Amino acid sequence: MLADDAPDPELIQPEDFLPPSPFPTDAQRMGFDRFTGDNAALLAVASALDPAKSSHRIIAWLLLVVVGLPVVLEIWRLLAR
Repeated sequence: MLADDAPDPELIQPEDFLPPSPFPTDAQRMGFDRFTGDNAALLAVASALDPAKSSHRIIAWLLLVVVGLPVVLEIWRLLAR
C-alpha cells in the first residue's frame, strides 16, 4: 500500500473538547459565545427558559425587572432634574 492511498488522519480541533454552545443561532451570528462576559451569561440563561413552564415565566419576568429597573430609574433621575 502506498502512502498516497492512506486516508488523511482526522485532526482534532480545540473546539472538539468544548460542550455545545448554549446560545441560539441568532446570538451566535452576533458573536456571542461563552467567553463574551456577563451579558452572554444572561443571554444563555434567558435562551434556556421554556415559556411553557410557569416557573420559567416567573424567572423571565424577574430578569426583565432586574435589567429594566435601572434603566427606568436612570431615566426618571434625568427627567427629575
